[in-house]
Amino acid sequence: MNQGATKSVSQSTIQRTLLRLGLRSRRLVRAPMLTAVHRRRRLEFARQYSSWTSTEWRQVAFSDESRFMLHRTDGRWRIRRETSERNHPATIAGTVQAGGGSIMVWGMFSWHSLGSLIIVEGTMDQYKYASVLADHVHPYMRIVFPQDDGIFQQDNARCHTAASVRAWFEEHQDEFTVLPWPANSPDLNPIEHLWDHLDRVVRAMDPQPRNLAQLATALESAWLNIPENTFRDLCDSLPARLAAVRSAKGKDANQIICKFCAIYGPSAVSDDTI
Repeated sequence: MNQGATKSVSQSTIQRTLLRLGLRSRRLVRAPMLTAVHRRRRLEFARQYSSWTSTEWRQVAFSDESRFMLHRTDGRWRIRRETSERNHPATIAGTVQAGGGSIMVWGMFSWHSLGSLIIVEGTMDQYKYASVLADHVHPYMRIVFPQDDGIFQQDNARCHTAASVRAWFEEHQDEFTVLPWPANSPDLNPIEHLWDHLDRVVRAMDPQPRNLAQLATALESAWLNIPENTFRDLCDSLPARLAAVRSAKGKDANQIICKFCAIYGPSAVSDDTI
């Protein structure tokens, strides 16, 4: 910043000036890049299920995959921005999946109970996912929802929408239904907060996992010890999440969700309070 200036300015002076202007150093927000189509479909989904209360959402089993790094380098770029600019497109970094030295896991849960946490060898494909459906999803749905009134949630990853997977769901449509899910909507899926919980627990361990086998064991232990009130509050946060998406007109709603969702303390949220 001093190049071309007639008088040198110290770094501390620059920092004080930026702070006085309200431009604080903050990490880039990481969120999916949403197209106009994504935003429209997210808003349609939030409106379609606006009448659902916690009672209806307690019939839904949420699922997802996540990847955990053995030695994390988070690449946290920092920028200067005003507090109100948190969700400005210019201050958001698009996210991509990380590479080696990591473990992929799949998990599911509902308000009633945690399901299995599965260590996925390599990357999930339609064949591995078919095994997960048969060995874990099917028995979970039968046991937790014996009246065949359960609803299964999954995102739109390719392995979830393959023809063979769709055929499997059709074979079991009398036992449970599949919730249509808008693409690029991790902010709506409460399991994302469980992944964050696992990451915090594992990163706080002393000593740290030294290899992938130890990381897998640590993740499984952290999953089994998630408090019941944590995953129940997350399921009960769905009305708040949908209200946040409606308030954001389909855009990423993480900032509003973080303010109101159950992970930060259970609260009743309506369109009037967001």
